[in-house]
Amino acid sequence: MTLMELLAVGIAVLIVAHVLRRPWLRPMGLTVILAVYVAAHAILLGIQVLAALVFVVLLITHVELRILADRFARLYEAALSAADWARLRAALGRAVLRLATAAILAVVVPLFAADLAVAGVVPLTTIPSAILLAAGLVAVILALAILPSLRGRGAYSSGRTERGAKDN
Repeated sequence: MTLMELLAVGIAVLIVAHVLRRPWLRPMGLTVILAVYVAAHAILLGIQVLAALVFVVLLITHVELRILADRFARLYEAALSAADWARLRAALGRAVLRLATAAILAVVVPLFAADLAVAGVVPLTTIPSAILLAAGLVAVILALAILPSLRGRGAYSSGRTERGAKDN
């Protein structure tokens, strides 16, 4: 299929989702349209590095803010003690630090890799090196996002166990 045919399929799926009131079809249509857009830029139009970096940073920020909203919104509605508020503020501070670190890495790592390639330090300037760089960036971002929450869960569950033992 050509890109125009795929674009027509994506638009058709969006129309069908709207007409038949099937909201679960909408993400599929949007995914096809996005894939056509990315393929067109990667194959035909070229990729604008600065726009791609801005998009990655905004995407990381959006995902992290959605996670924070899901995690902390209901806590602000509950009546909390001063100690709980302090823990909540500390958790939000760590989340902001992770977000800032991920945003900085999303810009600095690709620019650093591009500088190394231009300087000739890293001779690989092909698609595989770009894919490896993207994989490394994703791995770092996942580590920043997942490891603190796993560490926090362990501390919370052990604290909960101790508190439960004191109550009994």
